[in-house]
Amino acid sequence: MSLLPGYIAEAQLQSSTYSNSTGNASSSSQSPLSYAESSLPYLFDKVKVSVVKVSLISEAANNSLTGSGFVYDKNGDILTNSHVVGTATSVIVTFVDGNQYNATVVDRDSINDIAVVKILGNHTQPIVPVQFENSSALRVGERVFAIGDPFGFSDTLTGGLISQVGRLLLQSGSEAPYPHPDMIQTDALINPGNSGGPLVNLQGRVIGMNSATFNPQLLGAAGFGFAIPSKTLLREAPAIIKNSSYPLPWLGISGRGLDLELNRELGLGPNFRGVLVDSLVNGGPADKAGIKGKHQSLHGDIITALDGIPVKNTPDSMSYIENNKSPGEKINITIYRNNHTSILIATLGQRPTSLYTSPTITSQTPLF
Repeated sequence: MSLLPGYIAEAQLQSSTYSNSTGNASSSSQSPLSYAESSLPYLFDKVKVSVVKVSLISEAANNSLTGSGFVYDKNGDILTNSHVVGTATSVIVTFVDGNQYNATVVDRDSINDIAVVKILGNHTQPIVPVQFENSSALRVGERVFAIGDPFGFSDTLTGGLISQVGRLLLQSGSEAPYPHPDMIQTDALINPGNSGGPLVNLQGRVIGMNSATFNPQLLGAAGFGFAIPSKTLLREAPAIIKNSSYPLPWLGISGRGLDLELNRELGLGPNFRGVLVDSLVNGGPADKAGIKGKHQSLHGDIITALDGIPVKNTPDSMSYIENNKSPGEKINITIYRNNHTSILIATLGQRPTSLYTSPTITSQTPLF
């Protein structure tokens, strides 16, 4: 997915406080020996057998409508982007050896841009799942590589660095502008067709799924891409495979992190931190809990902690809820209102697929 000007990358960085380690991802402190630069061809040879081209059946010959994916398990489950499969119910997957298989779309999470497709029938050759690394341990400056099918050029390797972690992406102007938290930013070349392919580290382990890129022609500068972190993939994939769905927790507010200018406007100290509530979904979990937006009180409540854990900005709040909570669970919300602090209890809902619009929802006030 190419990020046109309507796509905005928030400069805020997510705190690592809320990162969960994933059971079937390795810990970086126990990672195997990294490949030397001279051994990168061996890294590519190791990973490429697990990477596939994903084509829509009706347009299988049209390279502009292809994407990438990678083998998740030996049962034939393959991970790719939701925007790669679109509304299709089945696709064709092509391996590096040229073998092609029909695959059914198990289900997708269009909000986090994740889909699972499953190969139908027996495999003529054994399939090799990728190995995962825990993305919570990533550090800026690490070498990474993208493998995929950019512009239809199959089995392409590009390399670069982790430029930043914990980015918040939001499609500005969308009818349902749910954000993408925790994204990995990289300067490894990610072009149309790379979507759904793996982003791997020097150990040849998957740290993320390539998902989006800024358009360098429109920005007038070298582009950079974004990948969904492996901790999100490993949390959602088993549920999608088992239940054909992954319900996302939802609070039903839009808000923005405090900064020096907002603090001055609100009469707060320069270092006061939290999320200012701008808008509430009528009848949503936050509304039922008694939280007030800025149109219901003088300025709107300021969320300063969730379950007793301080939040500094919007990515903090989103990451904590996504990584630690499920629909139906209660959450303690510490708010600052009229110079007083209090705790409200909300029961998280399931993020709805119905559209919600509000004039207060912008790149600074995403809905979550």
